[in-house]
Amino acid sequence: MRVGRDSPGPAVVPRASVAIGFGSPSQDSGIGRLGLNDVLIKNPLATFLMRVSGSAMREAGIDDGDIVLVDRSVRPASGHIVIAVVDDEFMCRRLVTQGSSLRLVATDPSCVDVVPRSAQELQVWGVVTNAIKAMPV
Repeated sequence: MRVGRDSPGPAVVPRASVAIGFGSPSQDSGIGRLGLNDVLIKNPLATFLMRVSGSAMREAGIDDGDIVLVDRSVRPASGHIVIAVVDDEFMCRRLVTQGSSLRLVATDPSCVDVVPRSAQELQVWGVVTNAIKAMPV
């Protein structure tokens, strides 16, 4: 599913914050409406939503069923959490590079890391920029 809007957003992004302490909700705070596209997405034409399946990245804060925002315009670097295509299958892992070697590392020790074999097809599809999770209500 594609995320974004057809026209560029306002030049100034309205921001709101919540103070923990005293204050009166009756006072005019100047808080504007937040748009998630403006807050979470830097490049709307290259950003996609994907639902994660599995527990491989649990220790990185990405759980089964979470939705991740994936920006295909971000250049992947060692340490980034990425969506990769390995043998025609999407997977979410941390990219680790050392010299010319590349590994896709899971944070859950029960999940295997991926070290591509010479004939294996591996493509870093995009970089995970945010994770969205549902909270119990």
